[in-house]
Amino acid sequence: MTRLLVIGGGITGLAAAWQGVRSGADVLLVEADHRLGGAVHTQRTDGLLIENGPDSFDKHPDDARRLVDELGLGGQVIHPSPVAGERAFVRSGGRLRPVPVGFGPVLPTELGQLATTPILSPLDKLRAAADLLQPRRLEAGDTAIGPFLRARLGAGVVRKLVDPVVGGGYGGSLDELSLDAVLPALRGQEGEYRSLLIAARHERPSTAAGATVPFVSLREGLGSLVHALAEQLAAAGAEVRTGVAALGIGRHPTCSRVALSDGSTYPVDAIVLAGDATSSARLLAPHAPAAGAALAALQTAPTAVVTLAYPVDAFPEPPGFHEWVENQPGAVRRVTLSSAKWAGRAPDDVVLIRAVIARRVAQAPLPDASLAATVGVQLRRVLGVVGEPVHRTVSRWSMPLYAVGHRARVAAATSALAAVPGWHLAGSAFNGTGIAQCIADGRRAASMALATAG
Repeated sequence: MTRLLVIGGGITGLAAAWQGVRSGADVLLVEADHRLGGAVHTQRTDGLLIENGPDSFDKHPDDARRLVDELGLGGQVIHPSPVAGERAFVRSGGRLRPVPVGFGPVLPTELGQLATTPILSPLDKLRAAADLLQPRRLEAGDTAIGPFLRARLGAGVVRKLVDPVVGGGYGGSLDELSLDAVLPALRGQEGEYRSLLIAARHERPSTAAGATVPFVSLREGLGSLVHALAEQLAAAGAEVRTGVAALGIGRHPTCSRVALSDGSTYPVDAIVLAGDATSSARLLAPHAPAAGAALAALQTAPTAVVTLAYPVDAFPEPPGFHEWVENQPGAVRRVTLSSAKWAGRAPDDVVLIRAVIARRVAQAPLPDASLAATVGVQLRRVLGVVGEPVHRTVSRWSMPLYAVGHRARVAAATSALAAVPGWHLAGSAFNGTGIAQCIADGRRAASMALATAG
């Protein structure tokens, strides 16, 4: 039986281990933290279901949904709750304005929506229309999303619509985010149609703004996916060890070997490195220095999410929509009304709200109480909430920042590691930050590691 080592117990590592046991491997998974799941962490308290990390996953592609079904959790899948009016808004000029229907990846598929949205001024719309007359602009090599879109559509569209909707989801500004890593479809659209406005009419509506909704969650929270994986991995004979770090990995004539922080060592045939890029770089540096150097160059961004709960009578009227994003500088980038968006997140007499904090604020040395107070001020300003919340939770983690050149750095690391049979990389730092992408990446890496072992 092939021995597979998975380093990292986030959703990527768990998916890799699951693929390993389904392939008949003898699996050992080690996680330095005392909790599995990484950023995926569901908390239950006082009748509230709080997602400290991501709160949903994309059902397109179907990698996450397939895993959910394999684990017997298909009956737990829930869709966003229906609402009477608009689901998602952009807060622009101090007012909540609906996101154009069918928005994505950077424009609505119905150009009439762009022409009529109050988010943009008449001059913004006129400047965007100039895209119809422009030549192709992209050349070989990666570029930042912001300068490219400003050249094609104008600064107004980028600042007021695209940056708050797209940039906020990737932890950075469009002036630093890689076009080829974050919005690779734009290169193909410009190449085929020349104009992004023309291309938008031919594209399937995206989901970046929640205008169409392919995102789903689980009734008991995404943590139930982590728990099911841990239980069924154990039942299948995999060894899952938390609170144990991989101190070093090495190649030997007939196998690889891992040294763990508890003093033990294990021989293995294949390895999936599913931790963060920094830890993987450290482990690879002695044996694949080029791969380690490429990983060390990958960037991260601090992320903070504040969750507050208020009694429903703290609002002038119960909020009946799902979320909004801010298109002006401020401490808060996105607000989700969790109890309105997902069933079962709070008792009927409580409103549960989650706010994503801007990176410049998240990286400042502010205490949790200050972040929570800042969100409370914003909720009073926008929703008219009065009084203090009955619950506060602040969660922080680092997420990958797909800066310009990201794909080249990942390709360099992957190419360098190809010289070591059976060792493969996986995780949100490389090929996508969404849960479905991480699951697909973990399973792919496990299959490749087992196929090339030895």
